[in-house]
Amino acid sequence: MNPSRQPLPQPIGGEEGFSLLEGLVAIALLAGTMVAIFALVGGILNSANNVGRSNETAQVTLNAIEVMNIVNPMLQDSGKIDLGPYAVTWKSAPTMPVSDGAGYPHGISLYQLAMYVTEVRVEDQPGTLLAAFKLRQVGYKRVREPPSPFPGAIPGVAARSR
Repeated sequence: MNPSRQPLPQPIGGEEGFSLLEGLVAIALLAGTMVAIFALVGGILNSANNVGRSNETAQVTLNAIEVMNIVNPMLQDSGKIDLGPYAVTWKSAPTMPVSDGAGYPHGISLYQLAMYVTEVRVEDQPGTLLAAFKLRQVGYKRVREPPSPFPGAIPGVAARSR
């Protein structure tokens, strides 16, 4: 038995399908849209990366400021503190001459004071700079003993009660 060959149905008006030119235009539009989407995603990822680095720098800077609260620039004008993953180094210079503090309610205090500008650098262990900033600090040094509340007592020695 020979199957009879039937001719393919002819398209009815307007059902001819896509031409090669229409297919190329569709591919070009799709490619242009995909390039725009990839550029948008790349920009978003770059911004997220920048925000992450900025947050890390802010956290490192806040940690360094907290560490510098314990540093008295009058007694230690430069130094380094190792914090594990990074180290804080500083150098201080006075911005005004050392002067005696004012005592309360009158007179001079037990301390001498001066204002310092401290240049602080935070570096990780290989030595890469993570943050650098200047900090204004007050330096102080005790130069006098308090007056004795008991007449005739030896300065700096508490009186013994009997």
